[in-house]
Amino acid sequence: MTTRATAAPSGAVRPAAHPARRPGGLPAAHAGDDPRWEILAGRSRTLHSMWTNTVFVERLGDTHALGPFTWSPDLGLGWLQARSTSHARLDHDVGLVALGARLYVWRGAFVSGQVALALGRTDALSSAGQFVSSIGWQGGHWVVLLRHVSDGETHKPNHGETMLLVGVGF
Repeated sequence: MTTRATAAPSGAVRPAAHPARRPGGLPAAHAGDDPRWEILAGRSRTLHSMWTNTVFVERLGDTHALGPFTWSPDLGLGWLQARSTSHARLDHDVGLVALGARLYVWRGAFVSGQVALALGRTDALSSAGQFVSSIGWQGGHWVVLLRHVSDGETHKPNHGETMLLVGVGF
């Protein structure tokens, strides 16, 4: 990339502006586009290796500087499919409404934390209040993340759900 110099009204020469960059020197494409929708799908695992399908839609807000990092508010809506089993009480769909923040730490890598309201109960997610923690990577239109949802053992049983999600952002 070349930079052009422009003449200031006083006759002094000043360099052209840099392309849009986030704090920490990361280009905008690596730190999160303002604002952004994501559609994510994957598989979730709980007690006794019982797997199920899951889908999330995330709405990320404008990014804000936080020292050398950036962060975005994160609103998520999720769904976990019921499992066909009599082994544990996992035979109900569960919806989630979550609100928190995503912290971009390095070249598209991020961590996020949210508090969530669970709509439906199972042995994996047995209380209304849940915590959602994620670690992932976002590059261009692609997102991949590892997510865990649990109430932090404030209500028993609560085995939690751990999922691998991939998706697209726009």
